[in-house]
Amino acid sequence: MSTTTRVGPALVRAMSGCASSSAQPAACGMHTSRWHTRGLPKHNVRLMKSPIAASHRGVCLTRWPVAATGTRRPSAFRTYGAAPGGEAGSVDDSFDHEDGGARDFFAELKWLPPLDPSKDVELVDTTQNPTTMVMPVFPLGSTAYMPHSDHVLNIFEPRYRSMYSDILFNGSRRFVVPVSHPTTGELAAVAPVFYLEDLKEVSEQTADAVKYVCSHKVIGRVRITRTLNDKVWADRSTYLKAVVTPLEDVDDDEDLSTKEQLLKERFVSIIAKQTKLGEPVRFTENLVDTLSAERGEDGLWRLAGLWQSLLQNRLSAKESELSNDIQVLLRNYLTKQGKDMQSKVTVQFDKLPQEIRNEFTRLQQTFREETLAMVGQTIYPFTLLVQCDSHAERLNVFGSMLEEEEKRLQAKVALQSLFNTNRGDSSAGEDGDKPASEEA
Repeated sequence: MSTTTRVGPALVRAMSGCASSSAQPAACGMHTSRWHTRGLPKHNVRLMKSPIAASHRGVCLTRWPVAATGTRRPSAFRTYGAAPGGEAGSVDDSFDHEDGGARDFFAELKWLPPLDPSKDVELVDTTQNPTTMVMPVFPLGSTAYMPHSDHVLNIFEPRYRSMYSDILFNGSRRFVVPVSHPTTGELAAVAPVFYLEDLKEVSEQTADAVKYVCSHKVIGRVRITRTLNDKVWADRSTYLKAVVTPLEDVDDDEDLSTKEQLLKERFVSIIAKQTKLGEPVRFTENLVDTLSAERGEDGLWRLAGLWQSLLQNRLSAKESELSNDIQVLLRNYLTKQGKDMQSKVTVQFDKLPQEIRNEFTRLQQTFREETLAMVGQTIYPFTLLVQCDSHAERLNVFGSMLEEEEKRLQAKVALQSLFNTNRGDSSAGEDGDKPASEEA
């Protein structure tokens, strides 16, 4: 099972390595997602790979120490607004927090009670209760899906094969996809609705390893009122079902154009700062003219999708750095051992010298420490956006997300300025010594 997220639209990623997973593997199999980029030139996505990545692929390390390997499992994550290494602080204007600290997105999420396998199965006849809506539930772990995004799922589990057969037979083509709590497994109380747009039967091509390849669009959000058949979640005999109610914004008639414009201007300013600093993963400048924070598919939801892509690609870049560092470590060691590096070389981890294994473990630990907060930042702020029942609230949440990037970039500018000042003082000192030397 694997999860793949494509390089985000309108992003520059000047990092080495290949694209890698951005979330916990989905229970169904391979997953790909993309965001609509109408109005954007095709060349907006530029992925630059360094030669070092390709040259290192000849080294294969087996029997890695799994416990030390970096992971995207968000267990024990608390997602705060501050980026790694960034400074947490209050948000100006409408984004202030009572304690003056960083916003704890995770703490604002609402969860259902734990599933109870001992509970009797509840049967709901929607023909007798037409106002009651029952939908299949397909938890996909720790990936936050947002309205108007497209997703492809490979289906192989028997219970979800059955689910797809049912939604095709009854014509609904819909199911809900809640995020799971990282430690308790509780399901988010608000979830996006997937609509099945296309299904391909691939049993023959995959020797029945995969039954369906399914394309979906997220068409809305629902509140999960209660689950009906908790028992099946434990024995995996079939899929979970729940009573749900549609979630609609309560402020559709409110004029928020001023706040929308301010948010757009902040986004544009961030793009300019990213470009000026030469951020390794950043938005392209030609994205600016297409931005909007208004309601609807091409407004704030699209901005959120772009932002999620940025964070996911930063995480992928970190993974590429780890992979390259490990490959360099191994190649240097094998070269000293006189190995022919023109052909593929397989190395068992437990056969390496202790100092190499220690350095390997250090690299993994550093990666884990640097990416702990990054993993949560790709999940919980966006889950909170889905949970919001008003456009105004989403503007507030997204503003908090933008502010942490502003702080991170501001800190980089300050460090860059300090470095340039110190270098200038050093040069001035050297120039000032020359006349004294000449007078002597």
